[in-house]
Amino acid sequence: MARTTSTPLYLGDDLRARAENAARTAGISLSAWVRDAIAERLERQAVIADGLAAAQEWEAEHGPLPQNVLDEAQRELEDAGILPRRIA
Repeated sequence: MARTTSTPLYLGDDLRARAENAARTAGISLSAWVRDAIAERLERQAVIADGLAAAQEWEAEHGPLPQNVLDEAQRELEDAGILPRRIA
């Protein structure tokens, strides 16, 4: 089992209440909910970094990606919840 340490988090009253409610709804402790949220955010960042690295590698060999490919990638990332939806 991984070692855990206590880390103080400074949250506004509203954010803390919302997080506590989300944790309660999920049936887990606030601490577990925060750990899950951090892990999810780190995974999203890793997916984005990997995708950007792959795109840069492809572009280095083949030139710029076509706009329609970039637009489709944006839509897929938005649909997956990895990126926020753009407002048109």
